Amino acid sequence: MKKGKKEEERIKTDYLSTSGSLSSKIIDFSKINKNKIDYYIKLMREHQSNCVNAGNFIEAELAKQRVIQLQKIQEKKDFKEALRQQNVERKNFKSLKDKELREFKVDFENKYADEITKLEDLLDELKKKQEEELNRYFTDFEKNYPKDMKPSNELIDKQKQLEYYIKTEE
Repeated sequence: MKKGKKEEERIKTDYLSTSGSLSSKIIDFSKINKNKIDYYIKLMREHQSNCVNAGNFIEAELAKQRVIQLQKIQEKKDFKEALRQQNVERKNFKSLKDKELREFKVDFENKYADEITKLEDLLDELKKKQEEELNRYFTDFEKNYPKDMKPSNELIDKQKQLEYYIKTEE
């Protein structure tokens, strides 16, 4: 027999021995894996049915109680495992969320910097166009309206009248 089989047989004979009460046999199931607990449950059910067939109802009742106890232990182990798995998934999700948030921030900052650069370029281009347009308007104005304008006849008459009034008042 292999080492694992020998241990199972020892536990089976210790656990199912009818020489003493089953409730006095204490096995720490917290360190035993799920498959072994399932094996013990199966074993206890077989033992229970054997005891019922043999007419040993007290031992069968003890086996039934042990099955219930083992099922509760299994449920606790399953719950702890589900809780552990949930915590692992929660940590993974949080780290993934944090990573994506960092990537988003970096991506956003790069895009923002690019947009700011584009806007500054557009602003510079707009300023240049406005300066060119203003210079063009000044040139057109200077071409169309000479600096030395000839006064009109009406203006000359008004100036002469003004000069005459000034002389007469003196």
